[in-house]
Amino acid sequence: MTHAIGDGAVRMTLDAYEEAARINPAPARGRRHRIEHAETIAPSDIPRFGASNTIVSYMPFHANPTPAQLTVWTANIGAERASRGWIVRRMLESGARVTLGSDWPVVDLDPRLQMHMAVTRRTPDGQPPDGWLPEQAISLEQAIEGTTAWPAYASFEDHRKGRLAPGLLADVVILSGDIFAWPPDRLLDAHVSMTIFDGKVVYER
Repeated sequence: MTHAIGDGAVRMTLDAYEEAARINPAPARGRRHRIEHAETIAPSDIPRFGASNTIVSYMPFHANPTPAQLTVWTANIGAERASRGWIVRRMLESGARVTLGSDWPVVDLDPRLQMHMAVTRRTPDGQPPDGWLPEQAISLEQAIEGTTAWPAYASFEDHRKGRLAPGLLADVVILSGDIFAWPPDRLLDAHVSMTIFDGKVVYER
């Protein structure tokens, strides 16, 4: 995995991965290269992720629209490049694999914040009302998979964690309400009622 944020750094990383794949035999388990952050990607490079099975690792809460994204970030890189900020939906539609994380301790570890931002593209207090680049919002199901199953795949651990299934690790969080029945902007109203780690209850509200 490689930490690359701007479109130039992302392109350099993709070039390096493709060259490494060209000159080295593929391992038996395959390749799962990953670019961390990739906050803005040149349009011509978007298809390269799916073609090379390179995973793009996003931290949705970094796309918190205020104040940084609507002021400092956009002002520094320009509106055109800023229009490709954290393009989760576009990357998924292009055939790329995506994983979602927190980037803790830079931002809060709470996965609800990450999922809320991914599905609403708004701050916890609902700004801006129409969302920042709202066309890049994803479904709640995708946001949950993005913080569970997709990261497990990225770390070659999808055979042991990331889903609720027999034989996988029994690490489970039970929330206080049915978030699938609520509007997306109510996700943060769900509190943790119970945490099960390795099959044992380690927290009860």
